[in-house]
Amino acid sequence: MPLTTLRASGDQPQSLAVVLAEVARHIFAVCRQQPAGAPLVVGLCGGRSVVGLLAAVEAEAAAQPADLLGRIQFFMADERLVPLDDEQSNFGGLKRQLFAALLARGAIAPAQLHPFITDTSLPDAGCSRYAQELQACGGRFTVVVLGMGEDGHVAGLFPGHRALADQSGLFLSFHDSPKPPAGRMTASLPLIEGADLSVVLALGEAKRTAWGALQNPAVSAADCPAKFATQAKDCILVTDLH
Repeated sequence: MPLTTLRASGDQPQSLAVVLAEVARHIFAVCRQQPAGAPLVVGLCGGRSVVGLLAAVEAEAAAQPADLLGRIQFFMADERLVPLDDEQSNFGGLKRQLFAALLARGAIAPAQLHPFITDTSLPDAGCSRYAQELQACGGRFTVVVLGMGEDGHVAGLFPGHRALADQSGLFLSFHDSPKPPAGRMTASLPLIEGADLSVVLALGEAKRTAWGALQNPAVSAADCPAKFATQAKDCILVTDLH
């Protein structure tokens, strides 16, 4: 599991954009390296940390072969248990920040987008159905993009939370998130760890303590779940902290 750390220089405002462009190129390179005809699945998170990378991905997409873009299926690595038109919806944010532009220029088709649709009538809010949707696309993430929270969480996997011990499926939901909103869906640990590439974004001064925990071998993964993401086949850590 190769581990690469990319740092943006704080005294060069453009350097973060340069670093994120490099990450975007690597994401597409990993997709190109997959066997011909193999499913390509990119799992994306919500949140502020991912905005810059989404812009870089959108820009880099213009340089990719049309047949490659047409193979990529986009899934959610985490979602709030809200309707898709709710302002808190992670998918809604991703649509505005990335998907709308790709759709508008015909780079991807609507069928390549796989939002998590919350179904409050089901005990798991729709996780089993979403897992079946992923299984139809190969059952795994080729690439997963994750923003690290101030407490070291990634996706909906929070320090010490019972979701860390639930490895029974591809996705799971819960209603006791330590960070609002309380209702969440998340990719499971095995799904995240099984990716060919994980990208973990630790951006902003508020992430300094969590970044220190991520670098500290004495801190357990249960106390800093971002460490689990480094178990993917390949992992890139991106930070602007020094």
